[in-house]
Formats: sequence, structure tokens, C-alpha cells
Amino acid sequence: MKKAASLMLLAALLLCLFGACTSKTPDVVESEAKKVTLDDVNWQIPITIEATGETVTYTMDQAKAHDLAKTYISAYQFTGDNGDGSPQVTTMILQGVRFSDVLSDLGVTECTGVTVTHNNIDDLFEYDEKIVWSDDTLIGWIQNMNLVVEDSAPSYVAFGSKDAGVRDFCHSVKAITIHG
Repeated sequence: MKKAASLMLLAALLLCLFGACTSKTPDVVESEAKKVTLDDVNWQIPITIEATGETVTYTMDQAKAHDLAKTYISAYQFTGDNGDGSPQVTTMILQGVRFSDVLSDLGVTECTGVTVTHNNIDDLFEYDEKIVWSDDTLIGWIQNMNLVVEDSAPSYVAFGSKDAGVRDFCHSVKAITIHG
């Protein structure tokens, strides 16, 4: 009887090991279910124009009316991969609409800077006139040609510029204020 019970336990153990090697764990299944693709993204961002006091909603459909631009963004990525949790600089291709095109769509001809509010952190991102009008400053939602910008939920849209520093990449835009 002990031999039969031992064999059954061994068979159950082997079945569990085989199952663990060939199927996905519950956390992987949950993570994959939450994964957002570019087809799922349809963003809209409130933009306040200080000069008029007006707040408008800029949409992905308005952005898509323009040729998509791309730029290289260097930003900090906080990971535990290096053991101490310190930031590492990472570079990606950000693709979207030039912010100068957004300003044109909104009828803004004078802009001395913008403030971008992040969805998940309290920091405000301030960009000066040089950055605002640069062809390398984008409202983007595509990372590395075919991915949604990493950690961009819930808006799935980022604001960044090749000309800004690694601390100046807002990867989850909540709102934008146009100064000037």
C-alpha cells in the first residue's frame, strides 16, 4: 500500500512539474490579459491655453491627421535589475505628433513654454520655448515602432523631446498647460 501511495504521489509531483514547465503561471496570465496594444489605444488630453483661459481636449484622431514624426528619447528607467534600484538611462524611439503641429491645430501662435502633468506622480514637467517649438518634441503613443509607451497608463500618451534631459520625459500625460 505504501508503494502504491508513493507511486501516486510521485506521479502527481511529476504532473505538477510538467504542468509548471509547459503552462503559464497565474501572474503571467494576468499580466498578459492587462497588456495593451496599439490597436487598444485611443487617447485624449486636456490642454489649457493660458492666454485665452480655454481648456480644449486634443485627441488621438486629431494627432493622426498629421504625418507621424519620430525622435529618440533618453530617459531614466527605474529597475531593480542592477541590484540597488538606482535609475538607468534607456533610449527609445518615440513616435507621434509634433507638438508644434498640436499648437497649430489649437491656433496657438505664441507659446513661451508648457507644463505637463503626469498621471501617476506629483512632479510637473516644465518645457521652455526652445523645446516646445523643436521638431523633436512630440506627443507620442508609440514606442520603438510598434509598442505602446511603457508605463503610460492610464492615458497611454507621452510628452518628450530629444532636446530635453533624461529627467524630462513624461510617459503618462494627464494634462498640458500652454504658457504665453
